[in-house]
Amino acid sequence: MSVIRKTLVLAAVLATALGAVAASAEGYQDLASQVREFTLPNGIHFLVLERHDVPVFSFNTYVSVGSAQEVTGITGIAHILEHMAFKGTAEIGTTDAKKEALAMRAEDVAFAALKVERLKGDLADPAKLAGLEQAFTDAKDAARAFVVSNEFGQIVENNGGRGMNAGTSTDETSYMYSLPSNRLELWAYLEGTRMSRPVLREFYTEKDGPVTEERRMRTENSPIGMLIEQFQNLAFMAHPYHHATIGWMTDLNTITRQDCETFYRTHYVGRNMTVAVVGDVDFDEVKRLAGKYFTGVSAAEPPVIETFDAPQKGERRMVIEDEAQPFYICGFHIGNWAHADAATYDAIADILGQGRTSRLYERLVKQDKSAVQAFSFAGYPGDKYPTLLAVLGMPAKDVSAEQLEAAVLEEIAKLVDGGVTEEELAGVKRRARANFVRSLEGNMGLAAQLSEYQGKQGDWRRMFSQLEAIDAVTVQDVQRVAAEVFVPNNRTVAFIKTVEAAN
Repeated sequence: MSVIRKTLVLAAVLATALGAVAASAEGYQDLASQVREFTLPNGIHFLVLERHDVPVFSFNTYVSVGSAQEVTGITGIAHILEHMAFKGTAEIGTTDAKKEALAMRAEDVAFAALKVERLKGDLADPAKLAGLEQAFTDAKDAARAFVVSNEFGQIVENNGGRGMNAGTSTDETSYMYSLPSNRLELWAYLEGTRMSRPVLREFYTEKDGPVTEERRMRTENSPIGMLIEQFQNLAFMAHPYHHATIGWMTDLNTITRQDCETFYRTHYVGRNMTVAVVGDVDFDEVKRLAGKYFTGVSAAEPPVIETFDAPQKGERRMVIEDEAQPFYICGFHIGNWAHADAATYDAIADILGQGRTSRLYERLVKQDKSAVQAFSFAGYPGDKYPTLLAVLGMPAKDVSAEQLEAAVLEEIAKLVDGGVTEEELAGVKRRARANFVRSLEGNMGLAAQLSEYQGKQGDWRRMFSQLEAIDAVTVQDVQRVAAEVFVPNNRTVAFIKTVEAAN
C-alpha cells in the first residue's frame, strides 16, 4: 500500500481502530502529557500512551524507510518487504525450519541461474531458458512444501487480533494491528521476533505474484496510473522521489532474496524504528517486554540520503496520447515538512482544491461543469524531503485536458494576484482543528500519528503543536508563498490527450 497523503492514511487506519478515546480540542494537550517514552540500546524508540477505557491496545511500528531509500536495480524492494511482513518467523509458518532453509537456498540458486540466462536477452538459449524456468518452478514448489500458510495471521486472529495491516510509501513502512490487553506479551514476541529475525518465506512466489500483479493493475494496465508514475519520474530526477513505490517491472523481475536481505540489514535497524503502543497497557510492562523481545534488532547506523535535485529551471511537460479519458496533473516544487512555509503550503492546497468549498471545485465542477473532479494537496509523493504541491483534475465529457489546464491556471493566477480572504483562511484553520481532533478518536490512529511524528520529524510532540503552525499562517503568508511557488519554471505538467483507437 502506498500513501499519497498522511491524512488519507490516518482516515483508513482510524476505520479499524479499537478502543475509542474521548478527546476534544480543549483536551488534547492533556493527552500529550500522558505519553511516555523510552529508547532501547539498539535505537528503537518506544512511545506508550495508557488508555484504560477498554481492555484492548493498538500498535504501530514505523520504519523510516520507503522507496526513497531504493536505488536503480532494486526499485520496489521496500514494498516487497512489506508483503513479507506477516509470513511468519523461524518458529511460525513452517513445518520444518531447517529443511525449509535448505530448500530456500536451493530456490535462490535456481533463480540466480535463471536470471543470468534471462539477462542475455535476445542471445538467451530458448531451450536452456525453458529448462531453467522449470528448475526454478520445481525449487519454489519444494520450498513451499514446508510452508504453513498464514499461520502468523491466524495466531493474531485467534487471540482476538484485528486490523492487521501494513503500508509502504516513499518515506516509510508501517505495520499495525490491535489485540486484547492480556495478549501484550504475545504481541511483543511476535513483533520483536519478526523484526529481529526476518524469514523471507515465499519470497519469489509473492514477488512474482501479488507484487507484480499490483504493478500491472496500477500502472501497466491503467493509463492514469501510468501517467501519474511518469509525471513523478519527470518532476524528480536525481531526487529520491524519482520512481514510484511500486518499482519498475524489470527490477521486480530480477530482485533476489539476497537483495532483500541486504536492504533489510541496511535499513531495518533500531535507529530507523519507532513503536507506538496505545491502549490498556502498563508502561513498565511494555518496557520490560521490549527489552526481552526487541533487542535482537540491529544497532547499526542507517545511511543518509545525500543526492537531491537542483532547482528546476524550466517547465517540464509530457503528453500521453491514449484512448482513455483525459486526465491532468501538474506539480510545483515546494519544501518538506520542516520548511518554514510548510503550514502555508497546506493552507494553499486546502483553499485551492480540497473539498466542495475549494476554489477549483467551485469553479470547475459546480460552476463551469468542466471537470468531474479537481483537487490539490501538498506533499506529493511524500514530505520527508523537498516535494510537490500537486493539482489533479479529471475533465468532464467533451472537455480536453488542455481546456481544463487553462481553467486551473486561471484559478492559480487569481490566488497569486488577489490572495485569499480572511474567511477562507479561517475555514482552513477550523478544518485543521476538526481533522486533528478526529484523528485522536482511536487507539490505532493515535499510535499511527505518534510513531510517524517521532519517526519522521524526530519528536512526537510536533503532533500536538501542528495547530499552532497553521494558526500562525496569515493571508500575507499565503500570497507571498503562492507567488514564489506558482511560477512556470517551477512547474511540471502531464496529461492524457484522448485519441481515437487506430483501425
